[in-house]
Amino acid sequence: MPILLRDKNLRVLVNPGDHNPFHVHVISSEFEVKIDISGDAACVLEKGQKHQNMTNAQHTRAALALCQANLQYLKAEARKYYV
Repeated sequence: MPILLRDKNLRVLVNPGDHNPFHVHVISSEFEVKIDISGDAACVLEKGQKHQNMTNAQHTRAALALCQANLQYLKAEARKYYV
C-alpha cells in the first residue's frame, strides 16, 4: 500500500482500488484503524468488536487528528489510487 503521510510513529496508507467510502488506513507498529475521508471531517470507518481489537483509544484519537489536519491533502493523494 502506498504511504501518503508519515508522522511520528504513524503511517497513513491507501489501498489502490479499495472499496467505498473513500478512506485511508492509519497504522503504527501495534495498531491499525480505517479513517473515512469522504466528507468534511475525518471519522472512524468501522466500529465494533472485530475492529476494537485492531486499535485503542489513543491510536484512534491520534489517527483522527492527523487525518483531520491533513484532510484536503489526503483526499487529493488518495484519489489517485481509487479507480
